[in-house]
Amino acid sequence: MRNRRVSWLVILAVVLVLIVVSALLWRWWSWLLPSSEHVKAWIDYLNADLEIGRWVPVALIFIVADVELLTAFALQRRSGAYERHLDRLDRLHASEVKILEQQIALSKEEQHAFQAELELRDDLIREETDQLWSQLDQLRQEGGLPDFRRIPPTVPELSPELRSDMRQIVTRLERIETVASASVRRAQNTDQVHQRADELARLGGACYYLGQHEQALTYYNKAIGLAAGDSEALIGRALVNCALHQHKGVLQDLERALKLNEEPRVYLYRGLCREQLGDDKRAMEDYARIIRLNPGFVEAYYRRGLLYARQGEYAKAFQDQDKALELDSGHAGACTARGAARAVLGDSQAALADLDRACIMAPQGSEAFYQRGLVHHQLDMNDEALADLARAIELEPFSAPAYAARAEIHLAMGDHTDAVADYDRAIELQRKNATIYNARGMARVAAQDYRGAIGDFNCALEFDPALAVAYAHRGAAYEKVGDYDQAIRDLDRSLVLNPYLAIAYYSRGMAYGSKGEYDRASRDLNKAVELDPSLGDDQKTA
Repeated sequence: MRNRRVSWLVILAVVLVLIVVSALLWRWWSWLLPSSEHVKAWIDYLNADLEIGRWVPVALIFIVADVELLTAFALQRRSGAYERHLDRLDRLHASEVKILEQQIALSKEEQHAFQAELELRDDLIREETDQLWSQLDQLRQEGGLPDFRRIPPTVPELSPELRSDMRQIVTRLERIETVASASVRRAQNTDQVHQRADELARLGGACYYLGQHEQALTYYNKAIGLAAGDSEALIGRALVNCALHQHKGVLQDLERALKLNEEPRVYLYRGLCREQLGDDKRAMEDYARIIRLNPGFVEAYYRRGLLYARQGEYAKAFQDQDKALELDSGHAGACTARGAARAVLGDSQAALADLDRACIMAPQGSEAFYQRGLVHHQLDMNDEALADLARAIELEPFSAPAYAARAEIHLAMGDHTDAVADYDRAIELQRKNATIYNARGMARVAAQDYRGAIGDFNCALEFDPALAVAYAHRGAAYEKVGDYDQAIRDLDRSLVLNPYLAIAYYSRGMAYGSKGEYDRASRDLNKAVELDPSLGDDQKTA
């Protein structure tokens, strides 16, 4: 199109140049033209003699025919050129298509080769992964651990050798997982996605057993991201969050798991979480729901029995633990808890039989030895009690109640120094426990360290301002150091908090007696003996 325009412009320019040249050279070539008379004579000849007017239509026809012939010839030439151009384009297109087809074929071959290489790599990774999981499962079974997909709320202590071996395998699996996550292909089918989610959840369970809770949480998050409907992954993540004390996440995951599958085990875990949150009422509801769904679920009776004991309902606690042992006679925890309930209910011999059995069933469990030590002390078998508590502390060196119980026995045996030492250790473990400060204060009173005792009672009241017995004991200590007015103020406060506290009346009577107010002293001492007749013997001794 552009060439045609240029051609027309050239022709127009040539015509214009000819016209201009003709005008300029007119004077020099005008003599070549015929004269006007000759031209007129020639025209008359054409009109008159030849009658050229009659030939005009014929001439026009010939002219039109010539024009059409020339036009057809031009069009034919143009058409031929166009066809030749099309032929050239077709040949060019065909050659380009051939080249593209060759390139596509080469790309397919490369793709197939790359695909084969990827499949080979995946097969090798899968083979190594299966071997590692097989080794890890074998170690898990040696350690007595449940399946990685069904982790429990509490994990037994692993030996250093077992932990080291498991850690090495988990590290290799984590390295494989890192590579797999970086090169994972998008076009994965549903089975492949579920398989990857399953491996991530199992890896989370392995990290949980090793105590690596943050890493376990990461793997569970990935697993749930791939398979949101995996109830076992939700339960696993809930238990990891529970270990991390992130209780809000625990309850959310367990609620989702229950919507997917109303399984008694999930209610148990939710009850345990609610216990940690101090919501014993709703925890009790969860355990009751388990029993309705599955009357043979042992742990539900065991956990509910522990809650009953915590609430002081020892008869109900005994019934639940008795039912648990009926369903599973080898349940050491239930045997221990039933023994503790029997001891509180006054059946010390039956309690001792349960606890002896529990110590045999679980020789590595500290709770049975601790409870048996308390029962031995209750039966005035203090040497046996000290041996049991020493064993409990050996098994659980960070048990503040065990140190406190042993201190109480030392105090009963008159060994004030050892009593204070054990109370010191208990306070190191539980620095804000008002009861232990109060107990150490009593031990110091028995050792006649009244100023040290007052300091302990101050600490007890700092952590629990409503502890009536701490006011009573501090008042008694002030009475011993001669500060009778302060003693009476403390004892008054103690009786406001607990009007039935016999020791407060007794100590206040002694303070009034020391001040010479014998009428008040007599009234308080009589009231003390009325509430606790054993204080009458102390009064006679004094």
